[in-house]
Amino acid sequence: MIMPRPSENRDCKGFTLMELIVAMTIIAILAAIAYPSYLNQVRASRRAVAKSALLDMANRQEQYFFNHKGYAKDLTQLGYAAAVVDFDDDHMPADHDADAVYRLSVAAVDDAKACGAAPCFQLRAVPRNDQIKDVCGAFTLSSDNARGVNNLSGRPAGDCW
Repeated sequence: MIMPRPSENRDCKGFTLMELIVAMTIIAILAAIAYPSYLNQVRASRRAVAKSALLDMANRQEQYFFNHKGYAKDLTQLGYAAAVVDFDDDHMPADHDADAVYRLSVAAVDDAKACGAAPCFQLRAVPRNDQIKDVCGAFTLSSDNARGVNNLSGRPAGDCW
């Protein structure tokens, strides 16, 4: 009995090493294109953390002003655990420094240069960890509802807010 050569055997199933290498190369190229785009989308979605936290802080500032006839100088007066608070993806104060995406603080109180007219406040959300690679950078919100961004990309505030 003569044994057929492997190339003649039609019952062989499987892939050659070359086919696997080509498939892995295609997958690697697609991943190299898709992953940075995915990270940019994640960073853009995290901006909602900064915006909602700043709006919540502004509401607390207005309530504080109503009760005390002046604005709070740090976040402890507004009910937060510390004068400066790091927030994570879940819109909650971060448990660990590595989880933080934005650091929120009261940047200025009753400073006419910062706000335009006293009494006033300016709140700031500064990106942390991987979020510093976001094109929008830091967010600011003033008592006169002026919204700003401090970024290096030259992107207008309206595009980020």
